[in-house]
Amino acid sequence: MIRTHAAKWLVAVLVLSPTVSYSQINTDRMMTVGQNALYFEDYVLSIQYFNQIIRAKPYLYEPYYYRAIAKLSLEDWRGAEQDCNSSIERNPFVVNSYQVRGLARVYQHDYSNASSDFRMGLSLDPQNCQLRHNLILSLARDGHIDEALADADTLLSAWPRYADGYAIKSELLWEKGDSLGAFDCMNKAVDLDRFNPDLLVYRAILKARMELYDQALPDLDRAIYLEPTHTSAYMNRAMVHYERDSLNAAMADYDMVLRIEPKNVTGHYNRGNLRAQVGDDNRAIEDFDFVIDAEPDNMFAFFNRGVLRYNTGDYPGAEADISRVLEEYPEFVTGYQLRSEVREKLGLFSLAQEDAMVVLREHNRRYNRAHGFDDDTDAGQPDSKTRSSKDRNVAGYRKIIVDDDLENSTGFSSAYRGRVQNRNVEVRFLSPLRLTYFNSDDILSRRPITSALLEGISGGNGTMPGLRFEDSGCQLDRSQIAELFADVNRLSAKLSTDPENVIDLLLRAIDFCLLQDFQSALADVESARSIHDDGWLLWFVKAQITAKMHELDEDTNMFPLIEFMNNVLDIEPEMAPAYYNRGTFYAMSEDYNAALADFNRAIELEPEMAQAWYNRGVVLVLLNRTDQAIDDFGKAGELGLPGAYNIIKRFSQPE
Repeated sequence: MIRTHAAKWLVAVLVLSPTVSYSQINTDRMMTVGQNALYFEDYVLSIQYFNQIIRAKPYLYEPYYYRAIAKLSLEDWRGAEQDCNSSIERNPFVVNSYQVRGLARVYQHDYSNASSDFRMGLSLDPQNCQLRHNLILSLARDGHIDEALADADTLLSAWPRYADGYAIKSELLWEKGDSLGAFDCMNKAVDLDRFNPDLLVYRAILKARMELYDQALPDLDRAIYLEPTHTSAYMNRAMVHYERDSLNAAMADYDMVLRIEPKNVTGHYNRGNLRAQVGDDNRAIEDFDFVIDAEPDNMFAFFNRGVLRYNTGDYPGAEADISRVLEEYPEFVTGYQLRSEVREKLGLFSLAQEDAMVVLREHNRRYNRAHGFDDDTDAGQPDSKTRSSKDRNVAGYRKIIVDDDLENSTGFSSAYRGRVQNRNVEVRFLSPLRLTYFNSDDILSRRPITSALLEGISGGNGTMPGLRFEDSGCQLDRSQIAELFADVNRLSAKLSTDPENVIDLLLRAIDFCLLQDFQSALADVESARSIHDDGWLLWFVKAQITAKMHELDEDTNMFPLIEFMNNVLDIEPEMAPAYYNRGTFYAMSEDYNAALADFNRAIELEPEMAQAWYNRGVVLVLLNRTDQAIDDFGKAGELGLPGAYNIIKRFSQPE
């Protein structure tokens, strides 16, 4: 099944007008636009809207509650907890306030108070499965395994087909030492939800814990087949490959992790470690450079880089890195031994001799257990090839990291962090293109989609960056939000003296749309239309706003959007982004032949539009033309959409 619309999140969403003085704002509409921003993951923007409501009506509980959700998504755990406190003070009978506060406390490792919140929520809503789920995990994290198991049985008696419940119980049984029971529960979980890639990953982790690596591998392959961008599956599969001494396969998986998540620190660390093991020293140094930039106190990365700098002849760099480690861990003998050799290379013979003497005096002595050091081995686990990210024993610098989040086979259930959508087990069409000033940070480098048609329009905007076409949104940061509001004010001032300036009306509509204020955006479009209704920009912007509103209410009627694109193409018949958008709207309405024709034309006009190759690939799959689809996905990947490579696997393997 092809997923074409985002799932509805918290509430049905309305629209908002531009902000005025706090005493005059329409708080209902302000609340709505804040919820719009939450839905589209513009958390910083949503907080600004909720701030204004709180200033105007500090007695309302809702803005504190929604602001807590935004802060939770931004990982401001303490701020989220404080906002939930304010919400609960104003209305102590809202179940979700306890849920969100409990989650905020979980992330602060305050499991006892988190459990109290989940219990309070259950007292108000005893049939809330999510609260029971989170209570069990919170009790387990607090060390109350037996109590958590009892609640797990309660959960499964009420929801006997709740697959995640069996996954939770599996983890608890493992903690109790019942590996057979844990394995049985995880099998039940997978049987109940066999298309859930997370459960397959969890079962693979369980098998890996039991050193059943050959059995773990098919589960991870299947998880990636179902969800080609599942980074946890790749990370765990890399670990399994590593344990099986398949270093090239492990390296390929880390490469894929970093295609999907270029800023994944653990992925860079582990890939750097593998590169070092196969002698690819210079590229290993690049990975450790990244880790150190992200985590300036990561002594493992410093020591690894120091070793690699020594190997590549950068003796000053090696000496600096190793000295940094020894400042933090003055009893790390291997560090003194290596620094002694480095200092000899630098001609610092006196200092080299001092380091050699430290090694000689301490060579046969077990070091301070408070730091977890022995001479040059891992105490208690000499044969281990991996380590936890919490392990502070720098003697294990050669080991790859099994991230703590990957070791935990179940997670807290939250409908609040990020958008709630269907599981990513379907292939989805990429979004239609929209006009924006900002590039999405999570999109890998690829050629931006611009057009000569935008040059004059962007130039007339005055202060904003140039307009561009993007297929996905990004969370606005504070400076971007400030830019947009300033631009709204600038354009409003211009329109007060020249109210029939169509371009300024449409530019302000784009600003409003990016600020999730769809009512004001549509009002500007309609004003522009009453003045001059035959410009391509008018119909493109109207389609952009309408498409966002369709996403909010899950409207499946694509006909108006198709008509808007028809109008654009009547005016600009060579406009590739319009063909791409119309093709996407046709595809979402399941008119695949019409979609195919439009994607063909978009590619003909703009051969490097990765999105058109990707969406055409999806259409070809639906038309049972899989071989051609694979070619298109390959081209999309080549042009900068790495997830396309993984889709190829899905349609190249049997179910």
